[in-house]
Amino acid sequence: MARMTRDQQQQHNRVLLLEAGERIFATRGVAGASLDDVALEAGLTKGAVYSNFRNKGELILEVIRYRQTLSPEAQDFHAILDLATNDYERLEAWCDIWILTAKSGDRSSYARLLFDFIPYALRDEHLTARFLEFISPADDIPAGASPIPTDSRFARIPPSDQFRILTALDLGLSALALFDPENVKPQLYKTAVLSLAQTLYDAGD
Repeated sequence: MARMTRDQQQQHNRVLLLEAGERIFATRGVAGASLDDVALEAGLTKGAVYSNFRNKGELILEVIRYRQTLSPEAQDFHAILDLATNDYERLEAWCDIWILTAKSGDRSSYARLLFDFIPYALRDEHLTARFLEFISPADDIPAGASPIPTDSRFARIPPSDQFRILTALDLGLSALALFDPENVKPQLYKTAVLSLAQTLYDAGD
């Protein structure tokens, strides 16, 4: 096996730190863990973590970015969406991937980190603004970026508002599932989204 280049090693270490950061902060909370704890969890030196991230807030924002765009789960998500042959297949795939991720337990750890980070970020205007970049879509987002079928009544509202509603469902159901996992089933996400799109979906089916 060929040795990694310096850039490859740095990128590999960064991913180790991001994954370790999610585990540590999800378990101990933002206030209860330090960057030193993250370095220890990742099996790297303190220098490695401090050369990548200035503080906890920056690290957690990068965990969110990684989760949404670069992680294997994010890449698989977009690859599956690209296989859809029409709008409704794409919407079904969008919902099914959300359900699969929730059932795997992977979403629980990320949700714990996210909900602990929100009040932490709200105390810092810079962190709040940065966090909004991840959860609030641009007003000029193209219609094709939304999973909502173009012939749906839901598609009559601007794509940015479509994403705000989808984000609210994501965050709301993820939060409820942490408290009441027996009753808040992942399928509720699909019920809500497809009902908004008026495709007469019933999770009982």
